[in-house]
Amino acid sequence: MSGAWRRLGLRGRLALSIAAILLVAFALLLVTVQLQNDDEFSERVLPVVAVVTIAGALLASFLLAARTAAPLRRLAETAAAVDAGDLSPRSGGEPGAAVEVRLLAETLDGMLDRLDEAFTRQRRFVSDASHELRTPLTAVRGQIEVLARQENPDAAEVRRVEGVVLGELGRIEGLVDDLVALARLDERQEIRAEDVDLLPFLDGVAAIDPGWRVEVGAIPAGNLRADPRLLTRALVNLFANARRHAGPRGRVLLSAASAEGWATVAVDDDGPGIAAAEWTLVFDRFYRSDRARARDSGGSGLGLAIVREIALAHGGTAGVEDSPLGGARLWLRLPGFTAA
Repeated sequence: MSGAWRRLGLRGRLALSIAAILLVAFALLLVTVQLQNDDEFSERVLPVVAVVTIAGALLASFLLAARTAAPLRRLAETAAAVDAGDLSPRSGGEPGAAVEVRLLAETLDGMLDRLDEAFTRQRRFVSDASHELRTPLTAVRGQIEVLARQENPDAAEVRRVEGVVLGELGRIEGLVDDLVALARLDERQEIRAEDVDLLPFLDGVAAIDPGWRVEVGAIPAGNLRADPRLLTRALVNLFANARRHAGPRGRVLLSAASAEGWATVAVDDDGPGIAAAEWTLVFDRFYRSDRARARDSGGSGLGLAIVREIALAHGGTAGVEDSPLGGARLWLRLPGFTAA
């Protein structure tokens, strides 16, 4: 019975409660009408019946309103706490509450969970970005201060400081460029998709920097619906990551495969690989599997995060697994492939 009562919803409960009150009042009215021939009884009973009926209606309405208002009051308290800046309170849908109120509470809690997660990511991102910018700026300041202490620095020292400063400034420029790219991808701006002939496109991307010596493996013939500018950036980031892990003499292999309208583009290397425990972390922003080496070699920790955001912007995914070459394989899986 209680389950059926809860399933009625707020409107159903109100309607049944009001109907019950009116039915009781109507029954009492019939009794008094039947007894109104007795003047003495009518004078004594009618006021009592009227008072009891009114009191019962008021009591039932009060209990129903209190039961209905309690979860709404908790929702209001939760909203007030959130408005004050605290995202931790949750209203929690009570089993006994009306269906509409419980759905509202669950929706509000879900929204607060997403907001809390978004603010946590934002705080972490700002903290990591400030740390990454502070490191090269500290190096630049230190070099300039060292040079400023010398009254007559020789040309070699000036050139050394110049090289260090320009290198750190280049690192800052790269970091700012990556941050801007991520901000644009976060806004989910519409991509400029077009039909990309996959085989010549990947051959051209592999030859962008001859110093990388990217090998090209099997690539299916066909067109991929994608933004060539963003896809190029994702692949260049994968090449840079593979080169850092494989070393100057290591192998970097670009290949692709297709299945059921999807294309998977993979970049393999023969480096030390990535531990399975880190497979879910390598695409996080500012994450480095080897922090010291990545920073020394110019990595910002944002390259793979950009790769994942580019994949998501195309409606695809990005991932990592063990490579047949012995190192790591990072891949993009994108929809919109049409075989030739």
